Amino acid sequence: MRDAVTAVLVHGEEVFVIKRQDYLRAFPGYYAFPGGKVDDEDAGYDYSHPQITEFKPERSRALIRELDEELGFDLEQALEQDQVERIELMGIAITPSFEHVRFHAHYYKIVLKSKPAFRPDSNEIAWSDWLHREAFLARYESGEGLMVIPVMRTARAFAKDLTTSVIEPFNLDYDENRELAYLEMIRGLGYIPTRSNTLPPAEYTYALIIGDGAAPRYLVDPAPASDEILDRMFNTLERYPVDGILITHHHRDHHERSPEIARQLGLPMLCSRKTRERLLACNGTDYLDGIEIVHVEEGTRLTQWLGRDVHCYELPGHDDGMIGLAPTDMSWFFVSDLVQPLATVVIPEPEGNMQDYFDTLQRIIDLQPRAIVSSHGIPIGGTHLLEKTLQHRQEREAQIRTRLEQGDDLNQIVKRLYRGINQKLIPLAEQNVRQHLRKLGHRI
Repeated sequence: MRDAVTAVLVHGEEVFVIKRQDYLRAFPGYYAFPGGKVDDEDAGYDYSHPQITEFKPERSRALIRELDEELGFDLEQALEQDQVERIELMGIAITPSFEHVRFHAHYYKIVLKSKPAFRPDSNEIAWSDWLHREAFLARYESGEGLMVIPVMRTARAFAKDLTTSVIEPFNLDYDENRELAYLEMIRGLGYIPTRSNTLPPAEYTYALIIGDGAAPRYLVDPAPASDEILDRMFNTLERYPVDGILITHHHRDHHERSPEIARQLGLPMLCSRKTRERLLACNGTDYLDGIEIVHVEEGTRLTQWLGRDVHCYELPGHDDGMIGLAPTDMSWFFVSDLVQPLATVVIPEPEGNMQDYFDTLQRIIDLQPRAIVSSHGIPIGGTHLLEKTLQHRQEREAQIRTRLEQGDDLNQIVKRLYRGINQKLIPLAEQNVRQHLRKLGHRI
């Protein structure tokens, strides 16, 4: 686990906030503070000043370097010119165990005596400004801003008292041995990372809890990989009860053990007609026995989020029965398995269709939701991932067309285009190539 540093810059009743670019790999589109990893080059730092003597030199050096790189702000000079009232460690954010890359991020509150003239790096920062402490929290509470747990807790603490020097709890707090994590990086949209029997490199299906006020609350795509994880899911639902279960499509990592949850808690199960047909065909005609099934389709009003209606959308391509969700103002769009941050989506046979996949990607891009929520990763800002995915598929199709023109058959195309791929994934690559061939009108 590596060290990282974060600079929480404060002046008067305001805090300096940035919004990360949508195309960044880490927390794209999130409201955050300047900062980054402690690098090897930060070791051996020998600058001394009373304001930072209590901190490890390499972290102080990283803090100074990151502020210079991201904002063009010279913290050493500010210290020497007595422009810094104080620097204090507010807390250490520890990345949860379900994340692939983990850090100890040290959050340093830097109280300034005046506002510097920052020069934000546009490669990393899409927007930045000084926000009144209450306006900062309002970005999250309104559903506008994506925030990780420590940033959200900083916003809430500052809204009450900007002189706060220590924030507790600072990290995600739950009993890892008894329950699953529940977090809201978008206000009112609960995320439960659940280890599932999914395809690598993914390990988790992120079940959602959606619904507020008097509107029904739904658990979306619970698929615990084992009975032990199922027990933890039940314990989690004691704290966050729901009124029903929505299954977006019939693939195992979106519904496994969900009928047990529905039966034990007496919950209805919602899904499209096509998904119900495929669930019964793949798992036996008694798979849903004893459960009230409610069909949803394009335009179905499911519930509310922060007082806004949430509707169902049909998202064919990856699966012909797949359902997505979005509020009326397009603050976010839950796309289920349409895209994955860590891998290429498989267009399986027979339920997948490459032309439908292209069309569905373009449809959501055109709707311009402010954030994309997928089933196998954290929410991300903007539509960059959708656009990148569509571009990748278009480029792959152009490569396949070229190979066809040169006389290659299916096996030759796969060998040329998927060099070095894990042999276990070859059948999945073959499926995608066949789906492209069908879209191109090529007889298979």
